[in-house]
Amino acid sequence: RYWVGIPASLETLLSSAAFIVNNNLAVAYGELTVAAMGIAQKLLSLGNYIYQGFAAGTQPLMGYNYGAKNQDRMRKILKAGVLTVTGTEIVLMLMYAVFAPYLIDVFTDSGEVIEIGAHVLRRLMFILPFVGTVSMCRMSFQAMGKPVYAFVITLVRQLFLYVPLLLLFNSIFGFDGMIWAQPVTEVIMMIVSVFLLYTIIKKEQKSADK
Repeated sequence: RYWVGIPASLETLLSSAAFIVNNNLAVAYGELTVAAMGIAQKLLSLGNYIYQGFAAGTQPLMGYNYGAKNQDRMRKILKAGVLTVTGTEIVLMLMYAVFAPYLIDVFTDSGEVIEIGAHVLRRLMFILPFVGTVSMCRMSFQAMGKPVYAFVITLVRQLFLYVPLLLLFNSIFGFDGMIWAQPVTEVIMMIVSVFLLYTIIKKEQKSADK
């Protein structure tokens, strides 16, 4: 039971650490850039609340059906959750693409901050179709009583993938590279998370059929 809460706690801790690294890199591009990135990140956090809510809502349903050995219904809940959260995030992404300058304008009167913020938001928004699936996979492992896998996903995502890519892309591609590090991280993590969950579910199904 203790392990179940660790991935979520670790996610918060490592996200804060990654945010500090991100801000320290952004300082090199000026104070206005730091302000613009902060606004863009705040707007992007709306998408985080959406996928976190969906994942938290489906976790008890999946846990109940997993405990009842109703694998078919558990997979249907997972599929419905992934499709719903992905569809919602895509709609939000399109809103950001169209209205980014106007949304940044709500928080600042600086034309330069609005321009930089819109630029950042229109790149970071590409994480939205992928982060929901990663979160759903992580919650699925917790619902299945396999928090170690959720722990690995969280650790790899923030510590071994995002921060190194952040530093690498910034050194090679500059400011735009720093921004694109997060979308690239989420694409890779979605592929890894789905593969891992699919493998575990298939393995358990084969064991149950024997």
